[in-house]
Amino acid sequence: MWAQTKQDTQDRKPTRRETKELWPKAKEELEFLGRYLPKQRLVRAIGILSDARKRRFLRRRQPKYGSMNKGFTDDELVKFFNALEDPKAILLFKYQAVLGLRIGEAVKIHIKDLNLKTKELRIDTEKGKRTDYLPIPNQLFNETLDFITQNEQEICSHKGYLFCAEYYPGRNNCPYISVGYARILFDKAIRKAKMDETYGIAEGTRPKLLHRLTTHSLRHYAVSNFARKNNGNVVLTSRFARHTSPQTTMIYIHTEKEELYRSMLNAQEDGILNRVRTLQGITNV
Repeated sequence: MWAQTKQDTQDRKPTRRETKELWPKAKEELEFLGRYLPKQRLVRAIGILSDARKRRFLRRRQPKYGSMNKGFTDDELVKFFNALEDPKAILLFKYQAVLGLRIGEAVKIHIKDLNLKTKELRIDTEKGKRTDYLPIPNQLFNETLDFITQNEQEICSHKGYLFCAEYYPGRNNCPYISVGYARILFDKAIRKAKMDETYGIAEGTRPKLLHRLTTHSLRHYAVSNFARKNNGNVVLTSRFARHTSPQTTMIYIHTEKEELYRSMLNAQEDGILNRVRTLQGITNV
């Protein structure tokens, strides 16, 4: 039955019901092959499944953005926040720009995550699957308290989540705003500030434009800003960003073009420059 169904579906895409019915038998055969295939053939089988996954579900981001700054500049950040009108969105994105939270972490901030004595935020790190504590700067802490005071009733009715969903209980029955809705708010502000900039197209089943500034750009800004104010200390910045590896942090730290060029020029040895000038003089004779 398995072989015949496999042959039948080679010329057409199987329905969801058919794939659901096929899975138990396919899982059984995969487990059998995993136990008894020789190493080389097992590696080849894993490669085939990996390629299928990449081809079907992962977008190819071309072109790479290279040295382009995916984070905000100081001026861009001011323009962005000036374009926001909703106090909820302003506070949400400030947590990203100041503390470097991922958008999925920011929307889930709960009133119990705030330590009023130490002025710390408890955050369950999305990627590291661990709990971290971040100090909240005084200005952001005071703005958070003001926001809670002004929206106390709504926050209580939404189980204590700061960034309450507009409709709750609703279709998704989630008390805090979704990542998708937060991105909609972000995109509206970016367009209003006339800062929408694209640099390529993401290939896939549904090609889409790649935008330089996204919600994650606020995290890029926070990490770069922290590094700049701590003399480029990568180890310290990596801890602030909650990365497991400093190599990951280096992707976030952006150096302005003028600063990069100035450093490159200052790094040149006079001896090398003098030898080049000498060679230039010889060749011009």
